[in-house]
Amino acid sequence: MAIRPHFFKLTANLEKFALILCLISVGWAFLFPDMLTANIQPLIINVLAVLGGPFFLLVNFLLISVIVLAMSPLGQRKIGGEQATVEFSTFGWLSMLFAAGMGSGLVFWGVAEPAMHVLQPPLKQSLYPDRQAAALAITLVNWGAHAWALYAVFGLVLGGLSHNSGKAGDISAPVLSLTRVFLSRIAQLKLKFVIQLLAILAIFFGVVGTIANSTLLLRKGIELKLNVHSPWLISLIIIVLLALLYSLSARLGLKKGVQTLSQFNVFLAFFVLVWLLMMVPLQPIIDVAISGSTYYIQLLVTGTWQFSSQLNEPAWANSWTYNYYFWWLAWGPFVGVFLAKISQGRPVWQYIVGVVVVPTCVTILWFSVFSGSAISWDSGHSSGIMAAIKIDYTQGLFVFFKQLGWQGGVLIWASLLLLLIFVATSVDSAILVIRNLAGAKSSHRLSLYTWSFVLALSGWVLLLQNNELLNRSLAVIGAVPFLFIFILQLIGFVKEFISELQE
Repeated sequence: MAIRPHFFKLTANLEKFALILCLISVGWAFLFPDMLTANIQPLIINVLAVLGGPFFLLVNFLLISVIVLAMSPLGQRKIGGEQATVEFSTFGWLSMLFAAGMGSGLVFWGVAEPAMHVLQPPLKQSLYPDRQAAALAITLVNWGAHAWALYAVFGLVLGGLSHNSGKAGDISAPVLSLTRVFLSRIAQLKLKFVIQLLAILAIFFGVVGTIANSTLLLRKGIELKLNVHSPWLISLIIIVLLALLYSLSARLGLKKGVQTLSQFNVFLAFFVLVWLLMMVPLQPIIDVAISGSTYYIQLLVTGTWQFSSQLNEPAWANSWTYNYYFWWLAWGPFVGVFLAKISQGRPVWQYIVGVVVVPTCVTILWFSVFSGSAISWDSGHSSGIMAAIKIDYTQGLFVFFKQLGWQGGVLIWASLLLLLIFVATSVDSAILVIRNLAGAKSSHRLSLYTWSFVLALSGWVLLLQNNELLNRSLAVIGAVPFLFIFILQLIGFVKEFISELQE
């Protein structure tokens, strides 16, 4: 009993405790970078070698589950309950969920990832003989329906669909509902503290990895466009600009900040996509879109259930597919809470179409256009795009656009702005959710600016390593322990949902 006052004091200072842990991690990474590179990266890959396959199968089941749910009579139920009302327009809603989900990653990898998989095919050519189509298909496995289904499940679990699980956005409610029978109130309070802390750390590391990775691409684009070679100065300028942008957006809130920025970026992304389509041959894009989608469907139906048998090297998945999926898991707490808040009042079927089907179609279109046009252009003009990607994949997009004359220059700047804002719309959403989990008052500006600074500082420390794979490895550190919380959330949600239907 003596520890209870201390525990309640610690619970009241959850935000300070989480900030201290995050700052300790940053300080350790800054002071002992070699230890970070030598130990963390191999450790995460080893963990993914054990947990990656089973988690991948779980996400397969979740994808099927959300599709079945959308088509069932339960698809007519509203997120947040029958009394919930829709707050955002459909366009604003779709813009925010896409920008928060993975918009920055599509810009980063739009040309690079399929091209890398063409150069070194992960899938067996005996099963997938068309190398470019296979490259697109495996890219879509990493970025497509599975990832969005995982986000959708987080939103459903936290969306107040089951009234017994608690209010919308309460990340600990499904677990507390599951453990209510055999845990005392003080034990449940301790469990809630642990859940919220792990969620904050998962979000923090996941977002920091994104900041560092995206800044690598932004820096490369500015270096190539302006012919300036001061990487750390450019990185610092980018980080400061990014921090100002997401701090302002988070300060303005959902409607004035996040929604406005997200809608602007959707228009900008559409502009870049259409302009590029007007400048390149359409037939190669159509061909790779059809053949790549065919292979992707084949992988969805059979391949992802026996994934290792589809790969030339099964260990490849630890550094790519499984790494991505744990990254999505790290983002799950904040994207799930965010989706739960902005999706109130929408029918479940509409929610699943908007969160899974629409973004997957956009992802297929985006990768088909960017990779299809870049690879065919390189094949027809011997422009060195693939050779540049083989040396440094962060320059592939810009080497491609430089082939397109002055219009390509416009596309480079537009893409840099697009990436900058996509990262900002992810981070501002994350800050809002982190502060909500930590119990910070919405009017407390110091809390907002502190998190903004710590995220920017952490991204800068990672940039000093200049290691994209390390960024991805660090991004999943918080996701590994949160996996067990996620499983408990699923069990608690299903239990309460079934109980409510029976009542």
